[in-house]
Amino acid sequence: MNQLLIPYIFNIIVLVPVGLLTLLGGERGGRLASQGKFPESEGFRTILGSLWTAILVGSVLGLFYPITMSPLLLIQVIYKTLWLTVFVIPKLLGRQSRDVPWGISLTFLVIIASYPFVIPWRQLFGS
Repeated sequence: MNQLLIPYIFNIIVLVPVGLLTLLGGERGGRLASQGKFPESEGFRTILGSLWTAILVGSVLGLFYPITMSPLLLIQVIYKTLWLTVFVIPKLLGRQSRDVPWGISLTFLVIIASYPFVIPWRQLFGS
């Protein structure tokens, strides 16, 4: 199996339930996304659900066009790194670990630690 397909498969496995439920599941989906660590709101839920569902659609396309869709993987690494840096790390430094949504945080850590190893950097930025 082409190792570049692994992130797309992982995204699909995670985002079919999480992304779609966040987008379409009302308050229940919002609670899933926030893990009860920050207030649920329709605006938050729909924008986050839209982003995650867009990544899901892009990941399905990535199964058929893995190199063409690889910028999607880079965008994920960037936004997840930013979220961990701006939200999670300050919570941990302030000894507020109970306020960290650990499921999302650990999933994001796995992604930022592994996706850079499969992103086709040469094809993405030229030879």
